[in-house]
Amino acid sequence: MLVDYEKAKKSAEWACRKAVMRGEYPYLPALNAMVQEVDRFPERPLGVKEIPIEMIAGTRTVGRQNAFALNFMPLVDEDSEFASKWASLYDSACEEGIREPIKAYEFMNKFYVLEGNKRVSVSKYIGYASIPGNVIRLLPPRTNDPISKIYYEYIDFYNVTGMFQITFSSEGSYAQLADLMGLDLEKPWPDEVIETLRAAFTVFSKRYEARSGSKLQITAGDAFLLYVQVFGLESLLHDPESAVDKKIQKLWNEFITKTNRDSIELITTPEEVGKGSSVKTLFNLNSAFTGKPIRAAFLFDRSESDSSWVYGHELGANQMIEKYEGAVEAIKFEKCDTPLELEQAFEACDADEEDIVFATSPAMMEQCLKAAIRHPKLRIMNCSVNLSLNAVPTYYARMYEAKFLMGCLAASLSENHMIGYRADYPIYGGIANINAFALGAAWFDPYARVRLVWATKKGSDWEKELRDSGCSIISGIDMIKPKDPTRKYGLYRVMEAGSAREDGSIRKEEEIINLAAPVYQWGVYYEQIMAKLIDGSLDTRKSGAKGKAVNYWWGMSSGVVDVILSDDLPYASKKAVSALRRLIINHAANPFEGEIHTQEGVLKGPDTPPLSDKEIITMDWLCDNIIGEIPQLRDLEDSVKKTVKVSGVKEKKM
Repeated sequence: MLVDYEKAKKSAEWACRKAVMRGEYPYLPALNAMVQEVDRFPERPLGVKEIPIEMIAGTRTVGRQNAFALNFMPLVDEDSEFASKWASLYDSACEEGIREPIKAYEFMNKFYVLEGNKRVSVSKYIGYASIPGNVIRLLPPRTNDPISKIYYEYIDFYNVTGMFQITFSSEGSYAQLADLMGLDLEKPWPDEVIETLRAAFTVFSKRYEARSGSKLQITAGDAFLLYVQVFGLESLLHDPESAVDKKIQKLWNEFITKTNRDSIELITTPEEVGKGSSVKTLFNLNSAFTGKPIRAAFLFDRSESDSSWVYGHELGANQMIEKYEGAVEAIKFEKCDTPLELEQAFEACDADEEDIVFATSPAMMEQCLKAAIRHPKLRIMNCSVNLSLNAVPTYYARMYEAKFLMGCLAASLSENHMIGYRADYPIYGGIANINAFALGAAWFDPYARVRLVWATKKGSDWEKELRDSGCSIISGIDMIKPKDPTRKYGLYRVMEAGSAREDGSIRKEEEIINLAAPVYQWGVYYEQIMAKLIDGSLDTRKSGAKGKAVNYWWGMSSGVVDVILSDDLPYASKKAVSALRRLIINHAANPFEGEIHTQEGVLKGPDTPPLSDKEIITMDWLCDNIIGEIPQLRDLEDSVKKTVKVSGVKEKKM
C-alpha cells in the first residue's frame, strides 16, 4: 500500500536529518566506495543463508545508494515507479513473506546488498529478523591487526556453527564461548547445540536491546558472553523475561566497563588508594582491640606443598595475621580448582560473613564475578592483572622491577654473555618480567643474550636446553615448594662436576650456587590492603568508578617486591644492584624507558617516553636479545592451559 510507502519515506527523511545533524553520511554506505581494493579480495560462495537484517549495512555498489536513507528506508518520490514497486512488494511480503533470496556480500561480518535493496527495505519496515540471501564472502588479507584477528576467529566460528549473528570485539571470545559450550572451533557443532545457542542469543539480544544495549560501544555478543559466563545458557531458555531483565541489570556496570577501552584504573601505590574517598571507617583497631575480629578468606587453587605461588600467599596471610595481633582472622580454602569447588567456597564465605575474600589465581576470575553478582555483600579481590571487571578489583605486584635488577646482575656475572631464563606461563605480567630481565642484562652488557625456555611446554627438557646453550647463569623459579627444597630458584650459577672451586679443589658432582632472588612480599601487600580496609579508604564493592575496573599494581616502592642478594656475591655487584634498587624505588629509573628493540624491529626510540602501564601489562613481544619465543597455547601442558586462556597473551597466528 502506498500509505505504508509514505510512512517508510518519512522515516527515511527523519533518519537523513538526524544523520546530517550528527555529521554523518545520510545514505546507504556502498562497499566499493569504502574499500576501493575490495574487488581484488578472494570470494567464497556460502550458498543461500538466512541473513540477520540488523547485520545488513549497505549496498555493494553505488548504483542505488541514494535511493535509500542509511536506515534502508526509501527516499524516492511517492508518485514514482520505484514507490509503486516498493508498495506492491510490501503487500506481497505481508501475505507470503520474502520468497526470492537477495544477493549479498559478507565483508568483515557485515552484509552489503548487490540485488534486492527493496526487499531488504520492506523487510526492515515490516520488522523481519532475517531475510534469505545468496551470500558471497569477501576475504580481506589476514594481518596482525586485532580487527583482522577477530574477524578470522569469526570465520572459524562460522565454519563450525553456520551462525552469522554473534560477533565479538575482543580476541579470544569465540574460543571462550566454545569452551562454555564444551566444544572447540575445529569440529562442526551438533545441530541441537547450535539451535540452543541461537535461541538463547535471540532471547538475550531482544532483552539487551530493550535495555538500550545498542547504545553501548560493545556488541550484543560481548554482553551475551559475559551473561552466559555468570548466569549460564539455561537461564535464557527457561527464565521469564522479567528475570532475564534483572540479571542484565546486575551486569550493566560490567557492560559499561567493557565499553571503556581504557577500563582498568591502575593504582600504583598504596598512597593513591581512597584519595577523595568519603567512605567511613569500617573498623577501629588499636593495641587493646577486644571487638569482633576482621575475617579474611583466602582461596587457593592448590595446596602450599604443591605450589610455590600458593606457599608465598599463605606466608603472606600468616604475616598479616601476626601484624594485627588477633584483630584479624583468616581461613583458607585449598584446591579450589573447579567451578563447583569455587562456588562452594564463595557460598561458605557468604554464609560466614567474611569481610574480604582474596582469590589468589587469575583462573578464578570468572567465578569471582559470579560470586560478586550473587553475593553483593562480599568484598572480593582477585590476584591478577589486565582482567577488567568492575565488580572485582584485582591486585598484583610489579615483579618486572626486580627482574630488571636480576638481569643486570646476571650479565655482570656471565663469562660468555649467555644467560638462561626459565619461564612457566606466557601470561600478561610474565612477559614483562622476561623483557625487563633481558633489558637489564643488555643495560649492563650489550652483548648479553638471554636463552628463554618454557618449563610448561609439552616435552620440555629446559635444563638440558640451557645446558646445551652454554648457560651457567640461570634465572629459575622465584620461590621453592616446601616439599621440593631445590636450590634452583632465583638467580643461580650451575657449576659442573669436574670444575675447580676457589680453593683449588675439584667438584665431584654438579653444584648450585645461589646468587640472588626476586621475591613477592605478599605479607606486606596484605598488610597494606587490610590497613586500607580498616581505615575505610578501600571498599572493594565501591572502589571502581562507573565503567572502570580497579587494579592495585604495586611495586618495589611499596615494599611488595624486593630482591635478596647472596652474601657470596662480589661487593661490586652488590653495590651496583643496591644503587639501581634505590633508583627504582625513588622512580628515578624505569626498565622500559629509552630505546627498545624487539625481535620484530625498533619499538621505540631513545628520546621517547617510557612505556605506559597498559603497554607493559599487555606486551606480547620479546626483546631482540632474547633467544626464544612465546609458545602457542596448543604447545603447553594441559594443566596450564586454563590459566593462560584466562589471562594469557593472545596467540599470534602464522
